[in-house]
Amino acid sequence: MKSVLFDINVILDIFLKRDPHYVPAARLFSLIEEKKLQGYLSAQSFPTLFYILSKELKRDKAMRVLEKIRIVFRVATVDEKVIDLSLASTFKDFEDAVQYYSALHVQADCLITRNKADFRVDRLPVMTPEEFLAVFGAPM
Repeated sequence: MKSVLFDINVILDIFLKRDPHYVPAARLFSLIEEKKLQGYLSAQSFPTLFYILSKELKRDKAMRVLEKIRIVFRVATVDEKVIDLSLASTFKDFEDAVQYYSALHVQADCLITRNKADFRVDRLPVMTPEEFLAVFGAPM
């Protein structure tokens, strides 16, 4: 089974129903729910997601979204090694570095994001939801 780590922007596309990104992101989410993919979120994504979601939704709704996400996704830990690699990296955005090294830490097959240019691709494929679905034959 393929394993993927989702960037925060893909999760926000789903739960804030952001068009035109909602449909492919939701399809990937469904594949994880159906256990056809193993989904991960970096541990550091949860507080950031809560912060953003609570600005758009009521606090209780934001918490329910996080609870659903936690049921569906496994958590990629952010430990000393992930932080050290992120600090020593050439990433412009520290949060992106943490996501990338969290994905490597759990040996994900791919990192899914809409901002591919923010990630280097030397050790881990980085794809948009549409690209992942096209490559691995999962219909939208």
